[in-house]
Amino acid sequence: MMELQIGRESGTESPRLAIVNDGKTNYYGQPGSVPKSVSRKHCLVTVGEDMSISIEDVTSDNFMYINGIDCKKKNHIKFADTVELGPDRYRLDLESIVKAFSSKQEWHIGHLEDIFDEYQAEKTKMQVKQGKMNAASMLPGMISMISMLLMIVWDSTAPRLILGTVAVVGMLFFFIYRNRSATSNPQKTKQLEDDFREKYRCPNPTCGHFLGSTPYKELLKNKACPYCKGKFVK
Repeated sequence: MMELQIGRESGTESPRLAIVNDGKTNYYGQPGSVPKSVSRKHCLVTVGEDMSISIEDVTSDNFMYINGIDCKKKNHIKFADTVELGPDRYRLDLESIVKAFSSKQEWHIGHLEDIFDEYQAEKTKMQVKQGKMNAASMLPGMISMISMLLMIVWDSTAPRLILGTVAVVGMLFFFIYRNRSATSNPQKTKQLEDDFREKYRCPNPTCGHFLGSTPYKELLKNKACPYCKGKFVK
């Protein structure tokens, strides 16, 4: 969880936005960009591990507006929401602020190793199964050819009938098997890909981007998310 205390810079006639995070004060915007109607300790923004963002007016004397409505606290706020501070309605660029501070944090990605390894193992298993199915699809033709050769060798009616029946049954069996596989395999592949896309994401709650096919070891080597630039640690 990350907490950002937001207010007006003190000790200057041309204040910027002052943002306190983990005891350290950082400044945002150009000098004089923040009106004095914004309090020095105006609101608290909390970013949860579940990617939820909440904002709270820290005192009863401040003014805070969410989408034009006077508000003291709001949970599950979105970047698309309009946040304004003070009677002069200074508009807070919440998205830029949260993402800027999120990129300075470290995010543990140890859980992504199992997700990537399981995905690769299941993908390999499905590829092997597909290869076996392709090989098996050649058997009906081979059975037919062998049956035709044996029927030429055997001049008796009974063996010919048996071999012909075996060939037809074999072809029918593999036709049904391949038809079922052709229907179920794409569905299983899609489900596997969808699950992987849902789970293999940047743990930064303000990012959450799908990390694509980049192997887990490569993520550790790069040491940062390619999207939000947040630091990755095991």
